Amino acid sequence: MAPSQVLRAMQPLRSSTVRSTLSLSSKSPAALQCNRPTFPSRRLITSAPRTVSQQQEETKSSVRPSAEPPSLREYPYTLKKGTVVSVGRMDRCVRVEHRHNVWDDFLRKNYPKVTTFMVSDPQNSLREGDVIEFSSGYPKSRRVHHVVERIIAPFGQTIKDRPAVLSREERNAIRVEKRVAKAARREQRRLESGATQSQTPVHGQEHIGRIRRLVLERTAESSANVGVSA
Repeated sequence: MAPSQVLRAMQPLRSSTVRSTLSLSSKSPAALQCNRPTFPSRRLITSAPRTVSQQQEETKSSVRPSAEPPSLREYPYTLKKGTVVSVGRMDRCVRVEHRHNVWDDFLRKNYPKVTTFMVSDPQNSLREGDVIEFSSGYPKSRRVHHVVERIIAPFGQTIKDRPAVLSREERNAIRVEKRVAKAARREQRRLESGATQSQTPVHGQEHIGRIRRLVLERTAESSANVGVSA
């Protein structure tokens, strides 16, 4: 079959095209609008209507007492060992040299390297020359992200004659106490200014982001629907 005949066979008949155009022109725009398929919105499918009891529970959960202890963020940390080289330049902060090896990709060989860290010392219990173990992930300030964990080998003064090094549990307890006191001061200032409970949010609560709030709402709705169906 010639190429021209193949193209002619693939083209639609003239009578069918004329009939389709006449049928479309005879219909009114309102009829065409009604013939369009309607799809329900995603919001209506995924979210069920909230009842009065659910709304009351949400309002009760949003208004919580400020005396509730705030949750502390868990920071991942690693343990390192080093030697204290500078003490006294900053209050409750020392400089520690950490000796480790670095890998050279070009020479494919390990080389020794000394890195200096600023380590938090909450009790001023470190002395110059001490060999200590410190951990990372402690948000003390903008430049201090490490804290002392224990003294491995003291230099000069014995450990008994120094202030005790705080453990991780003791540091977390101090952070919780400070945060609760800060929330109480904010609440006192809010009450003194004359604001009501519904006008301003309660301080000292755990922050819930947009994504987490949506997840909590959807899980609560699904559990409520399962309870009603059961």
